[in-house]
Amino acid sequence: MTSNTIILIDDDLSVNYFHRRLITLLNITDDIQTFFNGKQALEGIININKESKPGKRVVIFLDLNMPLINGWEFLDEFEKVKSNLHIECHIHVISASLNPIDKSRAEQNPNVVSYISKPLSKEVLLNCI
Repeated sequence: MTSNTIILIDDDLSVNYFHRRLITLLNITDDIQTFFNGKQALEGIININKESKPGKRVVIFLDLNMPLINGWEFLDEFEKVKSNLHIECHIHVISASLNPIDKSRAEQNPNVVSYISKPLSKEVLLNCI
């Protein structure tokens, strides 16, 4: 088990449940945090940063379509705060969108490590950790 924090940002309860269950079954980490929109997630990341030692790795699975602050807006806001963070955030966009523009836009964002189709699989999850 790693000491990584895994953050799930998705407004779909069933997707969060499935991903949380998969992470737990694979015994990847015991620090899984779930947020239902980008606003909550940004606040959570800032809190993790305050409570963690420099260099702590945080793996983020970010949905695109959510209320309040969607995935794209989250990425814009993350860009504004990342210089104040001492934790390492690895953002993976995870979406059910089949729109090739979404995939291209995510892959062009310097804060995004990868674009993944929902749901997470064991293999994909292990490659992200």
